[in-house]
Amino acid sequence: MTATVAPTQPRTGARIGLQIPWRQIATYALAIFFACYLLVPFLWIVLTSFMTEADALSVPPQWVPANPTLDNYAGFFNPTTQQRLQGSRAVEETPRGLLNSMIVAFSTALLNLSLATLAAYSFARLRFRGSQLLLMLYLVSRMVPGVVIIIPFFLVLRTLGLLDSYLGLILSYTTFTLPFTIWILKDYFRTIPRDLEDAARVDRCNWFQMIWRVFLPISTPGLVAAGVFAFMTAWNEFLFALFLTNTIKSKTIPLIVANFANDLDVRFTFMAAAGVLAVIPPLVLALIFQRLIVQGLAAGSVKG
Repeated sequence: MTATVAPTQPRTGARIGLQIPWRQIATYALAIFFACYLLVPFLWIVLTSFMTEADALSVPPQWVPANPTLDNYAGFFNPTTQQRLQGSRAVEETPRGLLNSMIVAFSTALLNLSLATLAAYSFARLRFRGSQLLLMLYLVSRMVPGVVIIIPFFLVLRTLGLLDSYLGLILSYTTFTLPFTIWILKDYFRTIPRDLEDAARVDRCNWFQMIWRVFLPISTPGLVAAGVFAFMTAWNEFLFALFLTNTIKSKTIPLIVANFANDLDVRFTFMAAAGVLAVIPPLVLALIFQRLIVQGLAAGSVKG
């Protein structure tokens, strides 16, 4: 006699509902929401920069340029347009502001790497009394609000004759970017095996040759991550530039963009174009070196 087996019924209801990856769906939904929150305003500024002034001020607003134009960008480098906009000093000063920001930010990054490489190597490879305390002191110094120390900085630079100069800004920016640069490089240097340095010494390399030919090439991701951090911090800084500069000789692009709000002849399309120009250099830098930046920061976070 054979036993009959009743066919199993598919389970429905709550058990099927448990198979829906609600957590994953919620994660993707939040990611999309925050991406839109960050990118949509910037996208709107980019689209506005290609509009005519009439289209930008139209009611109801136009989200896509009806007649795209590059005149807003060309106007920054066109003397005829600058003369026509007699009430807009910001339009005339934007090219020089971009140049000033590039010089100051690039110099700050180079000075940071030069000083931080030596300091970070000492913390990563040498054991000396008070090293951890000194590292914490560097980090604590970065936590001091800039508004607290801006007046002493102003008085010191005025005494040294460095107000309204590239050197004054570079030295000021280095003081609050250097601690983080040292921390980033210190953590990355600790991930590099000591065997490579020993092998270089066996090959009769002195300390400088070992650093220059062996250690620094291997440390490229960490150096790029630290350099890009210093560059972006210096590029976006506003408070120190506001207090320590007063002429176009050294004013940086954040100050110039802010001055659009004080112009007699305010052109929203030119303001949007200036904002896009101010974002392009750090954005391009991050896109070019994004792989090295992620690699340098991730390697330093694994073994600190």
